[in-house]
Amino acid sequence: MIEHDAGYFLAARRCPNGRPAASFDGRSLDVAIEPDPVTGSAQWFHFRAFAREAVPIRIVNAVASSYPRGWSESIVWARHGSRRWTPVAASYADGVLSFSHVAPRATASYALFPPFPFSRLARIAANVAASSFGSSTMAVPEAGAACHLALGDPDPAARQIWIVCGQHGNEHPAIWFADGFVAALLERGSLPAGKRFHIVPVANPAGMKAGHLRTNSDGQDPNRHWGVSDSPQCPEVRTLLDAMEATGVDLLVDVHTDFEMACVYLDVLEEWLETPPALVAMREVFERGLADRSPDVSFGRRYPWETPPRAEQLAGMCAPAIERRFGAAAITLELPIGRYRDGDDRRGIWTPRKSRALGRVAAEILLAES
Repeated sequence: MIEHDAGYFLAARRCPNGRPAASFDGRSLDVAIEPDPVTGSAQWFHFRAFAREAVPIRIVNAVASSYPRGWSESIVWARHGSRRWTPVAASYADGVLSFSHVAPRATASYALFPPFPFSRLARIAANVAASSFGSSTMAVPEAGAACHLALGDPDPAARQIWIVCGQHGNEHPAIWFADGFVAALLERGSLPAGKRFHIVPVANPAGMKAGHLRTNSDGQDPNRHWGVSDSPQCPEVRTLLDAMEATGVDLLVDVHTDFEMACVYLDVLEEWLETPPALVAMREVFERGLADRSPDVSFGRRYPWETPPRAEQLAGMCAPAIERRFGAAAITLELPIGRYRDGDDRRGIWTPRKSRALGRVAAEILLAES
């Protein structure tokens, strides 16, 4: 038996008929990832399975996913009973991702990464609202909604620092990063004057609730609509842009997850954006701070663009659009998922704890910067 797992903020994918895409042939539990609407992108999975024996579980359409090269570095996470999520070895061969059912005669949950619980997000928002220097607008799993946490100096003249995470449905490492970032701010007795932090842990809650890889509930990729002044088909972006217009933006960190680049890196597009030197310097200070303070970061790692990004692609992406719109330093930070290489090129497994730790480091850097 394989079924929908609704116990987390990101639920499992369903077939169009509402039932999980799964079958059992007596030898293995076979699961197919359902693609996003409109775009057909696919990679994420989260489901529950019951079997009387330790049978293999197979993701039979892994080869048809958006990032098939990433499966070679994949770790599947499992949880059963009240236990914590633990990594399970997986293998990828002949277009199929395979791993073993960890709980014979019991039900276990499986996911590509430990999903961020919606209940935890609610607690974080409540803690921010209860603090002496914060406010929060809680998310609901509907199109256009977002969880906007604001902490620090309420003076409109304060430096406005935005941390945007979870534009895409799969990006749970980014949400755990936001968790660590907010925790680092809340643990301080006070925040420095002249800075206001805006944290959006989940920019695309409806897409995440539906279990989409990249899109919102209408099948639109939010990170392709930031350059459009009026985006009725992507209310998530419209909501955030309205909030940013109200406060201004001095610095943005847009946090994502990369399935194929097995490391933490910054997606730097300065060459094509003709970014002013002062903004380049601000990005370098942030990146060097990460590399100096985190064992998981090495300065200078980059996405290997083989050809220049298309003009319309640059126009729609969050960080380039915010740089152009506000004249702000805008940084795209990519986190790994599965196996990865740390700052010294040693291999390991990326975990929620590592995401939270990096979020804390980022908060320390931005608190210290002038």
